[in-house]
Amino acid sequence: MSVIDAVVIDAVVIDAVVIDAVVIDATQTPLQKLYYAADNTLPLSQLDEEKICQIARDLDSVSSEKEHYVTGWMGLNSVVLVRSYQNKRGSADGLVMTRGNHYRLSVQSVVFRIPKPLLWVTFRRRPRTMKVITYNRLDTPQNGMQQYQNILEPELKERLEADWRDLNDYLGMACWQRENNNPLWQALQRDISADRLLLLCKHPVFSSRKMQKEGEFAGLWQKDIFIAHRNDGAAAILLSWKDPQTGDVASYLFEILAKNTGPTRLRLSLRPRKQEKFYPLNPFDAQHLFDARQLFERAESVLESSADSSHHQR
Repeated sequence: MSVIDAVVIDAVVIDAVVIDAVVIDATQTPLQKLYYAADNTLPLSQLDEEKICQIARDLDSVSSEKEHYVTGWMGLNSVVLVRSYQNKRGSADGLVMTRGNHYRLSVQSVVFRIPKPLLWVTFRRRPRTMKVITYNRLDTPQNGMQQYQNILEPELKERLEADWRDLNDYLGMACWQRENNNPLWQALQRDISADRLLLLCKHPVFSSRKMQKEGEFAGLWQKDIFIAHRNDGAAAILLSWKDPQTGDVASYLFEILAKNTGPTRLRLSLRPRKQEKFYPLNPFDAQHLFDARQLFERAESVLESSADSSHHQR
């Protein structure tokens, strides 16, 4: 099936604007859900075109009818919001979730522009709007596309349904953040300042021990966290950990943007695997914002404990 198929996209990360509004204590209600949740979602087989379009509208931070894409992150898996994707056959809205380099799940609503006789011959349908749910493997040379309705393996179908439930939890948390003016994002912007980052960068531990190089960063493993800083004096901290499910070493990069960008000065990025690049996180990537804050505070505590231990040993 060549019609707008899985919409394999080099996703573009869209910067979101932080809005001044009523401040919600993000530490008290960090991961609430709105509209979507795993325990009340429809299965993939029961989705309709309007529901898919509604999801795309709810998560669209650009609010434009022009073709665009927004990349979010559910764990270490990219979630691309597709809006008004265009090709000669029609347009599409929906989501494309990629699980590492293993497989891709695409859930989209397609509006065809092809002539009605061809539409009937090709798809045996008259309505121009159609849901297209596809799966394709990425880790084998035979990575052909499969429509969800044609998948025969029960275990594969259940795995994709589990992905869909996880996606709904991700969507629910993202929508709650957006509807409440992104409290987790605002808390990070407020609390992790340039001074706080620089204080961590200049911690005595970095000058008293042999450092391990990680690209332009140098640092050391402390328990199960790799804590590193740049040697150029910039307010930038790299925190890495080993994902227990995949074994991949993932990283958060905290850095202060040099230019004046208004209220958004901290850029938080995710590198899902060592061989990949860093992707700026969105204000609605709730779980990552919460986890990154927890990891940053833990890194501060671990370095302080390490420094105290070294002092007592002298």
